[in-house]
Amino acid sequence: MKQFFYFFVFLFVSCAQQTALTGGDKDITPPKLIISKTFPEPNAINFFGKEIKLVFNENITYQKSSISFIANPPIGQHELVIDKNILIIKLEDLLSENTTYTFMFANSIADLNEKNKINDLRFSFSTGAVLDSIYISGYVKNSIDKTPNLDFLVSLESTSKDSLSYISLSNSNGEYSFTHLKPGNYTLLSWSDLNNNNKLDTLNEAYGFLPNSVRVEDSCCKDIINTFIPKKPLEIEESSLNEYGKLSLLFNTSIDTLLIRNIDSVFFNEITVNNQEAVFWVEDSSNTNYQFIINVPSENFKDTIIIRKSITQDKKSKLLYKKNSTKKLFSPKNLQLLFNQELISIDTSLLVLKMDSNQLDYQYNIKNNELFITPELASGSFNLTAFPGGINGAYQEKNDTTKIYFLIAPSSNLGDLTINITNSLSANFIVQLLSNSEVVHELFSSTPDLNKKLERVIPGEYELRLILDLDANKKWTSGNIKTHTQPEEVIYLERKIVIQKNWEEFIKWDL
Repeated sequence: MKQFFYFFVFLFVSCAQQTALTGGDKDITPPKLIISKTFPEPNAINFFGKEIKLVFNENITYQKSSISFIANPPIGQHELVIDKNILIIKLEDLLSENTTYTFMFANSIADLNEKNKINDLRFSFSTGAVLDSIYISGYVKNSIDKTPNLDFLVSLESTSKDSLSYISLSNSNGEYSFTHLKPGNYTLLSWSDLNNNNKLDTLNEAYGFLPNSVRVEDSCCKDIINTFIPKKPLEIEESSLNEYGKLSLLFNTSIDTLLIRNIDSVFFNEITVNNQEAVFWVEDSSNTNYQFIINVPSENFKDTIIIRKSITQDKKSKLLYKKNSTKKLFSPKNLQLLFNQELISIDTSLLVLKMDSNQLDYQYNIKNNELFITPELASGSFNLTAFPGGINGAYQEKNDTTKIYFLIAPSSNLGDLTINITNSLSANFIVQLLSNSEVVHELFSSTPDLNKKLERVIPGEYELRLILDLDANKKWTSGNIKTHTQPEEVIYLERKIVIQKNWEEFIKWDL
């Protein structure tokens, strides 16, 4: 019997040692306001005190920033103090009479232990007998891609003599809201407060505004503020001239074409620009120092640059190439090679094109540092053999044997797309096709209607958008608050375009 007792005690202790104590479920609940202990109580009227106390159900921490506490309308100089579970706002100035105030805390108050934040705490009271109750909301979105703008300040300014002003903040959905407003006419403005001074910097900060004032009479609205990056004066940010005579100019914004000439020449060369970068190949390779005159007529930009060629060539320098991998809408009908220097000539007897073992004829085209090879057959698997001396650059020739394999897809593996746009809101407009948010093709129209068939389109999913090109400069133009000009409107086709093999997709878009 005693042995059984010892065995039972041993078994009980063993089991007890295998059980770990836990602290319960993790606290994931943010602090809550205790209304009965808060002074004044939420939505109180006839309050004239100089100290506000917000009492929570647990100890809190406060993260201070330029947007952690917003008072609508502003309350002037004040002090904010945290005492365990109490947040105290001490006012230095008297509050305005007959005014409804709303205090906004956006993700700045959290519990002390787990740091669970209150997303949007708002506390309102009135110094008069009436608590204003009008509520309005809307969205802040990027003008071009329509994505929501997070943490943009939104300003609501009264146009009347009382000059009431309110500030809100956009959330992750780009939504903003104002509560407990006084009826009246207001202007709406939003901006990304990069320098955290609660003031709009029209040179550097993205911003947007409504073209007309908003009449606030009742809870309403879903106004969308379309934001844009302010247009900056055109500047050359970087310039370089490599050992092979490639002059690269990087601008601070996108341009379409520029004119360039050597200071010793009287003729300008016109260059098509790829977004913000312009490339020009210098013909005179003997100099090391150059002076160029740069002119961008569309931007009224003119500048002179002096640049020195970087000299790094050695005996190992070679004429090198790579295949063009730029994302496109169309499947190419040829092979495109990009070389590290401008091309001078091709010896077709040393460039042999074959399909399997059969030699084929081809056409070639040289454009600066680009070589295009177009086989006589429309599609298939090809191999190009470049023998020594077959390709001659401005500085070296191809002195080794290289085989290049490439494929030209048959039309049956591709699709066609017909775009029919009618009743555009502008005589001039731009049509852009996008793949994964990247523009892969553009069309321009100078009439309200457009009908265009695109062939050999790569199968996949695309977006279609239209830009109302009001200034007819063939690019999107941003707005300006000083001239009260809105950015050019961007309209998206509501559905995706799906291109399938051996199929024609027809898009009829009546605006």
